[in-house]
Amino acid sequence: MKNVFMPKWKKAFSIIAIMSMVIGVSIALGETVFSGGVALGANQTSLGFKQLSLCGPTGKSLCKVGVMGPGGGTIFFVDYNDIYSTFNYLEAAPLGWSLGSKTGDPALQWCSDITHSIESTTNEWTSRTVGQGEINSAVMVSACTSGAANEVDSFNHSKTNKYSDWFLPSLGELIILTENLQGLAGLTSSDYWSSSEYSDVGGWVQSVNHGYQGTATKNTTFKVRPIRSF
Repeated sequence: MKNVFMPKWKKAFSIIAIMSMVIGVSIALGETVFSGGVALGANQTSLGFKQLSLCGPTGKSLCKVGVMGPGGGTIFFVDYNDIYSTFNYLEAAPLGWSLGSKTGDPALQWCSDITHSIESTTNEWTSRTVGQGEINSAVMVSACTSGAANEVDSFNHSKTNKYSDWFLPSLGELIILTENLQGLAGLTSSDYWSSSEYSDVGGWVQSVNHGYQGTATKNTTFKVRPIRSF
């Protein structure tokens, strides 16, 4: 099983799945956005969500999709409707984040262990949901001696970045990233690994070029782009 992607009928199902995972996603790029009919400006609160002005090159701009985040990457999700209790923003790491590849995203295997399931939620929806990537990544780092999450962990332990909380996105998080940052953040027309495991031998992949999801064997090399939440 190598580079096995979903047939066209499953692509249609994936579109439905995408919609369920990105409810509440707003790609408004203006300074003012709307939540429940109420106009929100900088640092105003709605349903527990607070817009922050700590983004951009100066660290004083409103955080919104497409602008530079506090970690030097690109904001790709804003939880305007306060769906998630543990974060309000998702930020993709800057291009050239990897210590081994300063000109683009590295191509890596999913994990060194290609024969065992390492995530308890492999056969459940949980492994692929938005908000699960950080948990998945911690399991991968613990179980794998090398691979996508281990490279992100090395990045976290380097002294070259401001934050050390980057992780490999879950499939749901990766879908939002590729949908909202088309043509931005240096993403290439390639396939990217998520942190969501498919089986004992496979993981979930997002195709930036074709826009749909599939699975591949863990020893296949695909591009990797970490994210962080705050």
